[in-house]
Amino acid sequence: MRWPFAAALLLALASRLVRALATSAPAASGRLILVRHGQSTWNELGLFTGWADPPLTAQGRREAAHAGALLGAYGVRVDTALCSTLRRTSQSLETMLATLNQQPAVVRSWRLNEQHCGALTGWNKRELAIAYGERQVRRWRREPHVRPPPASELLSERVVQLGARIGRLEQRRSCSLTAPSCESMLDACSRYRPLWSHLIAPLVRRGQTVLVVGHGNMLRGAVREIEGLSDEQLMALEIPQATPMMYHFDADMRPVEAFDELAHGGQAIQTDGIHGVLLGDPDAIRGAQELSAAAHTAQNAAPGSVLARAGLL
Repeated sequence: MRWPFAAALLLALASRLVRALATSAPAASGRLILVRHGQSTWNELGLFTGWADPPLTAQGRREAAHAGALLGAYGVRVDTALCSTLRRTSQSLETMLATLNQQPAVVRSWRLNEQHCGALTGWNKRELAIAYGERQVRRWRREPHVRPPPASELLSERVVQLGARIGRLEQRRSCSLTAPSCESMLDACSRYRPLWSHLIAPLVRRGQTVLVVGHGNMLRGAVREIEGLSDEQLMALEIPQATPMMYHFDADMRPVEAFDELAHGGQAIQTDGIHGVLLGDPDAIRGAQELSAAAHTAQNAAPGSVLARAGLL
């Protein structure tokens, strides 16, 4: 009679241990995929874009389709997708979802709009580097606390008309919302934070796969929110166009290492200090990161009335 009693006791202890481990070790949560939009017509010209609303180029659509194909190769099933109110992200998202042949719930939010670059909107980065120096242009582009010169009233109004299409739901919730005349990167991060706290993080916590198609500096802000990056790390972070960055989380929404799981055949890369894994050919990703870092020196668009050509004035 002793053995059945001992076996029952061991089973009870084992069950208690399993429950304790399940409580103390957070279960895996969902996934977050961050993707910068494909090339826009203003990217092609090397222009500061901000809240202006140029479309994708043909190359940009190909880039977005490739990003969708990459996600398909990893077997990604998107539950909820988000993009900004600017068409370079909505066109990228539409192309990616068409490639994936998926129709998840889609949320468009002004909180994902790019950092407002004020009076720099429409100006060629190369020309500004010649006029003001590469260091100053880099400060405008990347230093978290630095705001560019504010937009003029005329330019701000036109940029808002073109780019800041705030969703009807958000208009009803925030009737007093006004567009900024310029923003620092941290200003833009601040308006993203409620979207992360009240929508994205809860969806991921419930186990969803959430796809966010956004802009360079806004996605830097998203990574900062996840990783707690320093200003120096934020400035150094390069997110190439149309290159998925995948995050895995535990139940407490802490990012977890997933490189070994995702590095199929070497087709992934991870930046030092960042849990997110960039999907794709490592050499191509590094090349795109170098181009992004040198954007204020590598463009060769002709000077002239850029704003007039772009239809802003």
